[in-house]
Amino acid sequence: MSDRDYTKSLYDSCVCFHKLPSGEYIYLLLYIDDKLIALKNKSSIDKLKVHLSSEFEMKDLGEAKRILSIKTERDRVKRRVSLTQKANLQKVLQKFLIGDEAKC
Repeated sequence: MSDRDYTKSLYDSCVCFHKLPSGEYIYLLLYIDDKLIALKNKSSIDKLKVHLSSEFEMKDLGEAKRILSIKTERDRVKRRVSLTQKANLQKVLQKFLIGDEAKC
């Protein structure tokens, strides 16, 4: 992505970002075979998807429901995005606890 002027995050090497002429940032999170694109402007997201699909074999799975075992939920009315790892937590609790104590 460096050839398209994306900058790799100093804090997480799986995150790249690019400042658009509008002043908005587009974020591209890449981890092995998962990707997540974040930006308010859908047409810019679609342009990036076209570019990526011309260079890589990929499927568009639509709006993110889960990435890296993190469940994402979106409330457009309240303009909120929630992230949860409840399923992972339940697996860990069930592994180390016995019986009903493992329920969240």
